[in-house]
Amino acid sequence: MRKKKSYAGNAQSVIPVVLTGLFFVMLIGGCGSKKTETIPDLEEPAASNASYQQVTYGDIGTTNVLLGTAVPKEYGQAYEANVMVTKILVEPGDMVEKGDVLAYADVDEASASREAKQQELSHENTVYELNQKINQLQQNKLANQQEAAVVDDTQEAITEESPQETGTENITSQIAVLQENSRYDTKLHEYRVQKLNEEIAALDDLIADGTLKANHSGEVVYTKSLTVSRNAGTGENVVVVADTEDLEIKLKDVTVQNYKYKDVLEKYMLQSGERVPVTEREYSTDELVLAKINNNYPNVLIEKPEGVELKAGELYPIYFEEKRAEHVLLVGNNSLYQEDGENYVYVGTGDDTREKRKVTTGVSDDHNTQIVEGLEEGEAVYYETMERMPSDYTEYMVERSDFQVENHGLKYGRADKNARVYLAAKEGEIVKIAVEKDAEVKKGDLLYIIDTGEGKAAITEAANAIETENTTYQKQQADYDAQLIELQNATDSVSDYDRQIITLQKEVAEADHSYTLQQLQAAYDTLSRGNDGTGKLSVYADEDGQVSKITVWEGDTVEAGDEILKMKGEASDLLLVQMVSSKSVTVYTDDIAEAGEPVSITSGDTTYTGTCVGFAAGSNNLDEGCLYIDENGAHYTFQTTSGYDTPAFYVRMNDEIVDDMGNGESVDFPYISMEDVIVLPAGMIYEEKDAMHPDKVSYFVWKMEGDHLVKQYVLLDDTLTGNGKVVLFGIESGDVLARE
Repeated sequence: MRKKKSYAGNAQSVIPVVLTGLFFVMLIGGCGSKKTETIPDLEEPAASNASYQQVTYGDIGTTNVLLGTAVPKEYGQAYEANVMVTKILVEPGDMVEKGDVLAYADVDEASASREAKQQELSHENTVYELNQKINQLQQNKLANQQEAAVVDDTQEAITEESPQETGTENITSQIAVLQENSRYDTKLHEYRVQKLNEEIAALDDLIADGTLKANHSGEVVYTKSLTVSRNAGTGENVVVVADTEDLEIKLKDVTVQNYKYKDVLEKYMLQSGERVPVTEREYSTDELVLAKINNNYPNVLIEKPEGVELKAGELYPIYFEEKRAEHVLLVGNNSLYQEDGENYVYVGTGDDTREKRKVTTGVSDDHNTQIVEGLEEGEAVYYETMERMPSDYTEYMVERSDFQVENHGLKYGRADKNARVYLAAKEGEIVKIAVEKDAEVKKGDLLYIIDTGEGKAAITEAANAIETENTTYQKQQADYDAQLIELQNATDSVSDYDRQIITLQKEVAEADHSYTLQQLQAAYDTLSRGNDGTGKLSVYADEDGQVSKITVWEGDTVEAGDEILKMKGEASDLLLVQMVSSKSVTVYTDDIAEAGEPVSITSGDTTYTGTCVGFAAGSNNLDEGCLYIDENGAHYTFQTTSGYDTPAFYVRMNDEIVDDMGNGESVDFPYISMEDVIVLPAGMIYEEKDAMHPDKVSYFVWKMEGDHLVKQYVLLDDTLTGNGKVVLFGIESGDVLARE
C-alpha cells in the first residue's frame, strides 16, 4: 500500500469534468423542427467574439478522473512474535522463492519472551478461575437471601394498595447482572487465552530454528534497518517481497474508506485513444477488518485489464463516467437564449445571416444541453463568448506522445548490507572504548562504556516500584485478614458466604501480586544489565563480527542517536539514493523511484543506467503497510523507519559501480511518466473563470470546425505540467486547433 507519488500543488487528483468534454464543441442535432409560428421578439445577439458550432449527437453527463501509478503487488514478511533479528540474508533486488530463508532471529530472546507469555497465561487462568468462583458465591448468597425474603414479599404484596418492585424481584435483577458478567468474562478470557496460545505457538516455531521464510515468490524491495533497531515487533516487516510480474494501478490519495466511485457503472482507461474497461481489486471482509483495527485503510487498486501492458512507475488516468442522457442531440449552453420561459437559438442560414428558432430542451450538464425538438444534426448554431478569439493563428494537428517530468536524487553512495551500527541510546560521555578498529569480537564482548548520569536514578526508581508493590500488597492482605476476623464468630449463612468470598479475593490479590512482581523484577534486571548504578552503561556486542569503524574516542560527548562504532558488513552492489533538497535544481523530495523504474547517472560524456530495486522506510511511506490474503488468511504488516533524514531508495546499476559514478550531478528518474497521451504547448490552453463562482475555473482551446473557431473545453490536472500540459479529456488525436 505504498503511496508512490505525491504531486505538488494537487492534494487529490479527483478531477470533475463534463462528460461531453470529448464533444464539447459539437454535440447537438436532433429531430429538427423548424417552427413557422410567430415568436416573441428577441434582441438580436451581438458580440465582437462570435462564431458557429455544429449540432451533433453526444452524451450528457459528467466524467471524473483519478490518477494512479502502476505498482507491483507487495507481500510483507514478518515474524508472528516480538523478536530480535540477528541477520537478514537478502537485500533489495534479490529474487526469492516461496519458502526461502530470509532472516534469522535470536532464539535466546525468543525463549525469554516465551517464558513471559507463559507466565501471563498462567496468571490469566488462575485469576479467571478464582473470579468465577467469587461470582458463583455471590449468586448463591443472593439466592439464599431471596428464599428468605419470599414470605416478606408476599405479605407486603397483600397489604400494599399499589404494586411496586418487591425485594425478591430486586435480587433476581442482581443475580441476572452477575450471570451476564460471568458470560462476558468467560468470552474475554477465552479470547485472551487463544491469543496467548497463538503467540506461544509462534515463539515455539521461532525457537525451533529462528528463521523467517518467504511466504511468496518475487523480488525483495525492502529490508528492515538493523542499524536503527534489531528488535522487530509482531507484524513488523523484516522484508517486503514484490511480485514485479503482477502490476496493478494504485489510485493516488484514494483509500477504500474515501472512495466515491464504486457504484459508477462506466470505468475505463485509455489505450491508444481507445476505452478499456477496468475494475477495482476487491478486498475481503477479513482484510478490511484488519485495516480498520490498524486504522490504516488501503489505497484503491485497479486490476490490470486483460491484454494491457503496464509499466512500473507509469502514471495512468482512470475515468469514471456518469451519463444523464446517451446519444442525444446537443447544443452548447452558450448558444441558448431565453425569453418568456422559452429557449431560442440562432441558426446560420448562409451568406452571414442567421434565423431565430425556438427549441425544446432536455437535460443539461456544465457545457451542453439536450435538444428534444427544433434542430437537426449538422446545423450550425451561433454562439458568442467574452473570451478573445484568435485572429492571427496557425493550424495545429493534435497527436499523441509521451510526457515526462524528471526528478533528481542528489545524494547517493554505495549501500551497506548487514552492517551493524551501534548508536548512543542516551546523551553522555564516552568513558571507555574497549575494542580497536579491525578487531574480531564475539557476542557478549564489551564494546564501550558511556556515562549518562541517569543510571542510578533509573535503577532506584525500578527498586522503589518493587518496594511499593510489596507494601501495597501487604496492606491489602492485612485489610482482608481484618475482615475475616470480624466474621469469624458469625454463624449465619450470609457471613459464611462472605468469609468464602474474602478468602478467594485474597488469593486473587496474591496471584496479581506475584505476576506484577515478576514484571517489575524483569524490568529491574534489564536496567541493571550493564549499569553499574552510577550512570555508567556498558554496551556489549549482540553478535559476532569485525569492527570496521570507530567514530568517537574516550572523553567525547555524544548525543542520543550518534554513531559510536560500526561492524563490518557485506559488500553491496546497490546505490542508496537520498532525496535531499536543492536551491539550484528542482527536486521533488517527497517522491522516490518505484521498483522497476529506470534511472540514470550522467558524468561528463558518460551516462550510466540502472533500475530502482527497492525503497527505504521514512516520512513518505511510514503510514503504509502490506495488506493481503493467502491460504493462511488475511495479513496486515507494517514497516519502521530506516533511519534516513529524507525519503530514500535503492538502485542496481547495469554496470559495476565505479568511482566515476560519484562525480555525476544526480541520479535521474521520472517524477511523472505517461505514454500515449495528448500534450499541448501551454500557450494554446486558455483559462475561464466563472464570474458567479470565482473559484470555479475551466480550461479551453480553440478548435477548428469547418470555417469556424469553436471554444472546446478540456480537462487538465495542474500537476501534469512540464514541457507542455497533458490534456486528459476534451480533444483527440487528429483534431485541429488554433495556435497563436
